[in-house]
Amino acid sequence: MDSSRELFADGIGEISLSNGMVRMDLISYINTQKTKDKAPEVEVRQRVVMPPDGFLRSFGAMESLVKQLVDAGLVKPRNQENAGNPVSGTTEGGSEQPKSPNF
Repeated sequence: MDSSRELFADGIGEISLSNGMVRMDLISYINTQKTKDKAPEVEVRQRVVMPPDGFLRSFGAMESLVKQLVDAGLVKPRNQENAGNPVSGTTEGGSEQPKSPNF
């Protein structure tokens, strides 16, 4: 993988299905700008486009990693009111993760 480039993203801003392809916008926070509700402004850095079967394989790999993170104590399982998602909105240090408007 010598020729691959590394890209940092703070998260996924939007996921959509368009023309039979899954499209995910990778975002980064802009610390110098804030929205009117004092949330950090986001900027789309890259877009990942893949076929649905590739997305499903990726999702399975992410689910496996989430289980490893929970087992290692790096993230906590959500409580019953948020049972749809296995990971809580806080990190190990207790800081609140930004909430995506897409979920």
